[in-house]
Amino acid sequence: MASDFGDMMEVDEEIQQAMLAMSGQPEPPVPNPLQVAQWAEETDYSEKYVDDIYEYRRVTVPRSMLPLLPQGRTMEDSEWRKHGITMSRGWEHYDFHHPEANVLLFRRVLGTDPRTGNPPAEMLAKVHQRMCYIAELEQARQQMIREQERNREQQMADLF
Repeated sequence: MASDFGDMMEVDEEIQQAMLAMSGQPEPPVPNPLQVAQWAEETDYSEKYVDDIYEYRRVTVPRSMLPLLPQGRTMEDSEWRKHGITMSRGWEHYDFHHPEANVLLFRRVLGTDPRTGNPPAEMLAKVHQRMCYIAELEQARQQMIREQERNREQQMADLF
């Protein structure tokens, strides 16, 4: 089952690359090796912190790296590694710290094998449950936004 997770991650990367190609957004330029070495020295890694499913860490990269990072999406493993970010296997760039564009947020399923990147099979059900819960929350949020918009439109219509 852990190998299934690795297969899913590869499929996700292929899907994300296909979506990027269809979006018409240009691929960010590849940094030169000297710049990558400089960035690797300047990059700061936070201590890990955990919840019941994931371990997390913040990675603060030099601001000079920002123009070369993809915009509007998270990076795949191969992308962040080519920018000099080095961590063991299994880490996922899942979000940005919006107040500070140069702080990247990473997570990894608890108990993940750092050599292979494969999470323990017993954690995959918890990950799936969490993903379903987040999807439900997002669906409820979108529904609330639609209802608020309808209410505003109704209020405007009632004024005229």
